[in-house]
Amino acid sequence: MKQKIEQTVSQALDTVDSTVVSTAVRLNRLVEPARTTFAKRYPTLFSLMATMGVAMTFLGVEQVLLASSLLERYPVLILACGIGILALTGTLYKKLT
Repeated sequence: MKQKIEQTVSQALDTVDSTVVSTAVRLNRLVEPARTTFAKRYPTLFSLMATMGVAMTFLGVEQVLLASSLLERYPVLILACGIGILALTGTLYKKLT
């Protein structure tokens, strides 16, 4: 009984996974022409939007960090956390490649 339930759940998950993958592929095929033509038609606007997105992300992270009174008083902690995160992600990247 338990094995049959596990098999049924496994089949259902495989079906859902294949459906999601095929839907993502079809959606990418559908959107790709519009995506490339938008970037080609309006390169300046596209660049400005990307720049604004990056700047807003940095500003948002800065505001979140400054909301903590401890980090506002000791900016060295922000630096240490940043270096720690970079070291951690670098180590993970090396292990994954």
